[in-house]
Amino acid sequence: MSRPTVFRAVSLLVFAGLIAGVGVVARVRYLPDAPILPGLRVDGETVEPDADLRALVEARVAALKARKVKLVVDGEVAWPREKSALVETTLGELGLEVDIESVVSRAKNIGKSEDLLTRVDLAARAGRGEIDVPLFPRINPRVVIARLEPLKEEEDLAPVSARLDLDHHTFVGEKDGRYLDLDGAVAALQRFAETPGYVNQPQTTVAIPTQSFKPRISSAFLSAMDISQVVGSFETTFGRTGGQANRGRNVEVAAARLNGVVLYPGDILSFNGVVGARSLENGFQKAGEIFKGEMIEGVGGGTCQVASTFHAAAFFGGLDIVERLPHSRPSAYIPLGLDATVVYPSIDLKVKNPYAFPIVVHAFTDGTKIKVELLGKAHPVEVSYGRDVLGTFPFTRKIVEEDWVTKPTIKQKGIKGIQIRRSRVLAFHDGQKRVETSTDLYPPTIEIYRVPPGYNTDELPPVGEDPNAPEKKPDTPPAQQQG
Repeated sequence: MSRPTVFRAVSLLVFAGLIAGVGVVARVRYLPDAPILPGLRVDGETVEPDADLRALVEARVAALKARKVKLVVDGEVAWPREKSALVETTLGELGLEVDIESVVSRAKNIGKSEDLLTRVDLAARAGRGEIDVPLFPRINPRVVIARLEPLKEEEDLAPVSARLDLDHHTFVGEKDGRYLDLDGAVAALQRFAETPGYVNQPQTTVAIPTQSFKPRISSAFLSAMDISQVVGSFETTFGRTGGQANRGRNVEVAAARLNGVVLYPGDILSFNGVVGARSLENGFQKAGEIFKGEMIEGVGGGTCQVASTFHAAAFFGGLDIVERLPHSRPSAYIPLGLDATVVYPSIDLKVKNPYAFPIVVHAFTDGTKIKVELLGKAHPVEVSYGRDVLGTFPFTRKIVEEDWVTKPTIKQKGIKGIQIRRSRVLAFHDGQKRVETSTDLYPPTIEIYRVPPGYNTDELPPVGEDPNAPEKKPDTPPAQQQG
């Protein structure tokens, strides 16, 4: 072997020895002999040499789950809601989950499987408090969605289409709708759960994002719409004085809600959906209304007259009557068969626009009259209405004893029940003709008598006779007696 070759071999042996020596020194001096690297942190907390790692992780998870969170609608963080927060709860109640076994295993294995120099570096960083093992929390989407889903009915806002202000020859602009983004809520809570520092912030506000969407009818659409023709119209009269004042006010409120509503081709208008709840908060007053065949005082009395007038206008305008129910007894303000009863939210009146052009509802009051006009670009059909009486039914009597009553008096007059067949003939301008028939039943209206306690009801007059009615003159001709 030549001298250079021998020299190179000896040099390599010396270098290898030095490296081995450094490794031994590094292992002895820089690699701690402990299950967990000294100074290692888990979720921000240093693991002490004699600490129970699993117990520490479980405690951190428990603290994270107990973290309070106040959920508000996005955009209302800077401007707090007048009412309480949407939800006040904890991350644990929102389905926060942590894989404790995975966190413990990850903490134990740091600095165990890497190469020597990397292990030395990890040990040094852990000693300086630079290595922190996170909990890797996960928010369960099913739990969050189940918690927030019931709130959507109150918090989601339907878009409001632009509507015409026919009295001022302008229009009211549209409003975008919005809905709670539940998937976005899960993501926001996930980011919140992963944010450190919850020990120093026991309660934090998280904004649930919302998404907006446009209404179907915009101001631009209305500005170009042709409503030069009256498609259908109808008017009825109502009282305003004395005990009718509140009823008259309710007629005005309901008419104002309908006024300017636009039905796009194929649209279905829900009377209850447009007019809203008959409540004091919604602008309605207490007034007389029919309930189970009897006149009582309720909030919103008079709204049915607006519904009936609108129904008649739609009927004679050739619109499709999708849903309609007659009253429990005939109404004095509208011909038999043209009325429509509404009860919020269960009994509704719905009409559909069958034409290829939009229709605008013009509903307004003038003194003691309410009129509904349906406006569009054409008057495509002539409508005639007919009815036949199929049968009548006698009414019965109900006796009510009242302490303050001194003699029998009629609280409510009875009305015979009646069943009619309605017919609508539609003669279209293109030559087509259609006949529609349906049946209405008005049950008998019970006669209600007030009597003193213990009164002998056998002394009452026959059903249908009022003992307090003025006597008819015997010389009055029969034709005049019938009235």
